[in-house]
Amino acid sequence: MDPAVLLVAGWATAVFGTVRMRREPRRLSTGLLLLVALSLVLVGAATAVARVAAPDVLDTISLAVRGLFLLAVLATGFGLLGNGIAVMLREGVRPITLTPVLAGVGLLILPVAVASALRSGPEVPPWLLLLATATTLAGGYLLAHLLAFAGHAVVYDRLPDEIGADAIVVLGCGLNRNRVTPLLASRLQRALRVYRAETAAGRGPLLVTSGGKGSDEALSEADAMATYLIRAGVSDESIVRERESRNTEENLRNSLALLRDGGMDLGNARITVVTSNFHALRAAALTRRLGVQAQVAGARTALYFIPAAFLREFAAVLTTHYRRLHAGVAALAVTAVSGAAAHAYLLT
Repeated sequence: MDPAVLLVAGWATAVFGTVRMRREPRRLSTGLLLLVALSLVLVGAATAVARVAAPDVLDTISLAVRGLFLLAVLATGFGLLGNGIAVMLREGVRPITLTPVLAGVGLLILPVAVASALRSGPEVPPWLLLLATATTLAGGYLLAHLLAFAGHAVVYDRLPDEIGADAIVVLGCGLNRNRVTPLLASRLQRALRVYRAETAAGRGPLLVTSGGKGSDEALSEADAMATYLIRAGVSDESIVRERESRNTEENLRNSLALLRDGGMDLGNARITVVTSNFHALRAAALTRRLGVQAQVAGARTALYFIPAAFLREFAAVLTTHYRRLHAGVAALAVTAVSGAAAHAYLLT
């Protein structure tokens, strides 16, 4: 294809995606749109270089790019593997701490699958070629989603806070018996900064502490969070406790219901949700799905814990969003692999 067409299409897609991001930054599909724009520009640039470069220079560039990509994949894979082991040693073996290990192993397997899929000849069994091809396609699909989600999350986390909230909803994340954990304390400190900025501007937003009582907790997260905020100088009258939720969606639904029952017009109200930075984009997408005007402020998280927590968020997004896209891609993949398998069977 003409590189000029690819470059124009890429820049046009980038402009459209940027405008879309500015108008509604909570729309998750914008991350994929911007990834497509970047891919079109890179392919267009590579095609243009291929048309003017000498063959030996082109071979050198191609080898260098493939080598760098392989190095990046392997370095990321080993890095996630090491991070997962370190997190498990500090936090124990749990589904969330196992996530970096699984992702790291997957990235280390991906180059092997790609190399196997590109092999040919009678010494390669058809079933192995099909397995390698399916693994490569699945890995590429997941990697594309991860890159799009990660890029979107970084951009969203850097958006400036807007003053003017009618309510600030703080999402819980578990207690240590009856004590606020460091992760939850970071969210509460972020909520206090948002609240003080609002009061300094002459507003008096409600603070909603949201979180139920777990089986290993002595009281609800909402009550523990409220106590923390009161000790920090927030009046008890400014706090609404939501004590029933067990996950993020329930946090938001139940908190909004309490505000609605208290007389707030959610159609015109502005909400600021406070959570951890790794969780901000998924929470923002949920507020959009619930139909409220909301921004999400992310609290900083210990660096060692971010890969595990972020990958868990990515897995949650994959299961709750893009379902029609997943179904369409899966149908195409099954059709293609089935056709290739039938062709290989007829040749034997």
